[in-house]
Amino acid sequence: MPDVYQTEILQYSLYSYVENSPDAIYILDTNKRVVYVNSSFTKMYGWTKEDLNNMKLPHIPPELIEERDRLSQYIDQGTEVFSLDTFRLKKDGELISVSLSITSVKEPAGKIISYVCLSRDVTETKLSEMKYYRLFNQVNDAIYFYQQDHEGKPSKFIDVNEMACQMLGYTKLELLSKSVNDIAHPSLKDKIEDTFSTIIQGRSTFTEWIHITKDGSTKPVEISSRTFKLNNKTMVVSIVRDISERKITEELLRKTESISLIGELSAGIAHEIRNPLTSIRGFVQLLFAQSQLSEKYSDLVISEVDRINSIIGELLLLAKPTSSEFLDKDLITLLKQTVTLLNGQAHLSENEIDLEIYEQEASLYIRCAENKLKQVFINILKNAIEASPPGTEIRVQVCRQKQHVLIRFMDQGKGIPTEILSQIGTPFFTTKSGGTGLGIMISQKIIRDHQGTIQFSSNNLQGTIVEITLPYTYTLE
Repeated sequence: MPDVYQTEILQYSLYSYVENSPDAIYILDTNKRVVYVNSSFTKMYGWTKEDLNNMKLPHIPPELIEERDRLSQYIDQGTEVFSLDTFRLKKDGELISVSLSITSVKEPAGKIISYVCLSRDVTETKLSEMKYYRLFNQVNDAIYFYQQDHEGKPSKFIDVNEMACQMLGYTKLELLSKSVNDIAHPSLKDKIEDTFSTIIQGRSTFTEWIHITKDGSTKPVEISSRTFKLNNKTMVVSIVRDISERKITEELLRKTESISLIGELSAGIAHEIRNPLTSIRGFVQLLFAQSQLSEKYSDLVISEVDRINSIIGELLLLAKPTSSEFLDKDLITLLKQTVTLLNGQAHLSENEIDLEIYEQEASLYIRCAENKLKQVFINILKNAIEASPPGTEIRVQVCRQKQHVLIRFMDQGKGIPTEILSQIGTPFFTTKSGGTGLGIMISQKIIRDHQGTIQFSSNNLQGTIVEITLPYTYTLE
């Protein structure tokens, strides 16, 4: 008698649980007929038990007919548990996202007698996930998720957003197979352990770092990292910002400040030095003219005085800019005049300057200070002539690129070592004996005043390449 009572209690309890469950539940027999639906099912979908039987499970959208067939197949095979996230159709036509699970019911002998189908409306949850992933993938910063592995080191990435893939050049699948160690610059490998230890201890970190992209280039970044708990595991989220442009701007600002400082110093002392130099030069000539000393000493002293005077002249160009009138001038004509002027000097060392004009524009007008721009071209070509071995060609190429014009100078000298390319344009840095390093610095300043750019690189084979871009106004063909 107690066993019968306990069985009844269990049956009533199960029935009460199913009937009052907030989840939509219906029961299928082994012939795939609906034998029961709870009140939550009717409330959620609007369909009744009769509707489900008469219309062959109308809450499964027609587009998911294959899913219904697969469900039948699982029942035919006697599968005990079946679950998936899918969509279901309400009687009023609304499509909702549900989490579906189907569990078999067995008699004491183990034979399956029915299937309980439970579905939970997860539309709001899915919408929240969609909003999260939209935000996750649309932010302008890269985001990484990872944790601590069994060795106490950073694990492989658990998730990354699209910006992380774009910044580093990997596909998402490729990046998920890597860890922070794999993308860190070799010079920072020793710092990873200490930085990660600080993060795992629960302290937020903000640091500048250098990543290595898929193509091997470096990417300066700022990384903000902190921990959070997920399923009792300590996870790390890192927000990574590309600061390449900022670094370029900072370097440009540093150079600009150097130019400004040199200019201010030059303006203050140049005139005070030039006046005594003029007197010294005159008296040196007079003294040597009246003495028996060798003429070579006279020439040496005077040449050194003239050299000092030349350096002062270059320094003055870096002082407060002199007013220059910007007019529309034909760049092709300017280059032809400069090449004609310098070819005489090039011929002395058996070199030739060749001007190549792409698309054969008859003229290409730019707004410029003519003499200052000529000064830049002369400076670059003189350097090319001095660097080129006898009997070689110096090429000057001109081509139009959308709103800019590109002027490329190429010589066949020894080129500039990669390790010192970044120092080109630094005050008083030069690879030439007797040079001051101010010529390139002045050229850079002139090009910047023309809203252009100037870049130096070494040819893969030999020689140096100088590329100047300038905005153009119009062309005549």
